[in-house]
Amino acid sequence: MYQSITTSNYTFEDVIIGGDLYVDKTVFFHKLITLNKGIFFLSRPRRFGKSLSVSILKNIFKGYKELFKGLKIYDMPYDWKSYPVINLNISQAPCESAEILNEGLCTLLHKSAEENGLKLSEQKHSGLLFGELLDKVSKLGKLVILIDEYDKPLVENIYSPHVEEVRQVLENFYINIKASDEHLRFVFMTGVTKFSKVSVFSKLNNLRDITISEDYATMYGYTQQEVEHYFGDRLDELADKSRVDRTEYHEKIKNWYNGFRFHEDSPTVYNPVSLGMFINEGGKFNNFWFSTGSPSFIFRVLKRQNVNFLDTIFQPVDGLTLDSFDVTNMLAAPLLLQTGYLTIDRVMQHMFGLAYYLRFPNLEIETAFEKHLVSSLSERDLGVVTSEIMRLHIALHHDDTNTMQSILKSHIAAIPYTNRSNMEENYQNIIYSVFRLLGAEIHNEVHINNGRIDTVIVNRNHIYIFEFKMNQPSKVAIAQIKEKGYAIPYLSDGKPITLIGINFSKKKRNIVEWLEEEMV
Repeated sequence: MYQSITTSNYTFEDVIIGGDLYVDKTVFFHKLITLNKGIFFLSRPRRFGKSLSVSILKNIFKGYKELFKGLKIYDMPYDWKSYPVINLNISQAPCESAEILNEGLCTLLHKSAEENGLKLSEQKHSGLLFGELLDKVSKLGKLVILIDEYDKPLVENIYSPHVEEVRQVLENFYINIKASDEHLRFVFMTGVTKFSKVSVFSKLNNLRDITISEDYATMYGYTQQEVEHYFGDRLDELADKSRVDRTEYHEKIKNWYNGFRFHEDSPTVYNPVSLGMFINEGGKFNNFWFSTGSPSFIFRVLKRQNVNFLDTIFQPVDGLTLDSFDVTNMLAAPLLLQTGYLTIDRVMQHMFGLAYYLRFPNLEIETAFEKHLVSSLSERDLGVVTSEIMRLHIALHHDDTNTMQSILKSHIAAIPYTNRSNMEENYQNIIYSVFRLLGAEIHNEVHINNGRIDTVIVNRNHIYIFEFKMNQPSKVAIAQIKEKGYAIPYLSDGKPITLIGINFSKKKRNIVEWLEEEMV
């Protein structure tokens, strides 16, 4: 009888007592706790088990050794001493405004005081009340502070007019950790993002950020080895049930749900919730990660900043840029990396530091993200987008360029008038994302010896070469394709080649001319 796989239980004692399957990650926690004083920050995308890890640390520092019987840490050297623990889940504090956030934090502090057998004053300032709590709890012993979802109020108020007021509340709140330094035994803070202008990062000078540390790169998520060890038999049964080759089935699962990398030299990992739901749903390939709550703020940021998504994916990013996440000046690359929509592909050393190349982690993230991106950019319902993608897939399969043109026009026509400083890039973002959703082999900004091709689509029986122009006749685009010899690298494929020139009108805000010419 298999142990049940839970995807929504974040309390370690419930997992163990309830007999749920737990993939043993306790060696990482042992590494954290064996320092005389450890102060750590680690960010991970949502649904990677951050809240469960906080619960694990709480049980370790409460000295509940027997809960860990059968796990690796149980037999590792550690004194299992009990410490006073302040455990705060900031997501439990309402944050519609700075005032509401302040009240919510005060409520959390009173609850934590009660858990430690203490009572706080009626102080209404959350920062001062946190200082009072730390002072009183420190008299019980060296402090352990565990803070989950520290960044939730900022994430929820990205473009709120009072975001700076919210940030200031958190600034005044977290600064107390630094003030209590002499009383600290251990601090662990986690969230989705690392906001650089929050006091915990600027004032807590002994804080160790282990977000992209090789030592902790596989602390969250499942490695391929762990999947095979803990889930191999179940996956084999699902393959047999589906009447497909086991090896091919495992490879398909890997392409769909593996691929997150949190250090360039570390193994990739599966999202634990996606894999668990895949197994619980009987082996149905689906976008489980998005269905559990896609954070809409990502797409608000991308739209607000007119992000050239192609550059974000394909251009290297400086290491310092990835570590810069300013609520007043957010950059797409660190945002998409920290939230899990992109992951580290490889890292190159250059004279000025490290250059990070990013990619989609897997098919689950890629297909779901691009559907939401197209829906967001065109402001069309996700269901409408999905339906039209299916129509476009059929059109591309039958080389029906008239239908392809019609569908692309309908998407572009829905782009809102406001916040579009670079229309050509937004059109290319939509066209690129739409064709990627088809499973087509698509290449953008293709560099050849005599120029740069805007877009090439290699279908199973056809090749399309696109050139985009703004307020220029499509024949100019076709002439450029010919003059620059864009089709030459594809002649050896032996497939028919169609040249397509597209003219966008800045005034009419859409495709106004679509010219095709067959390569002979």
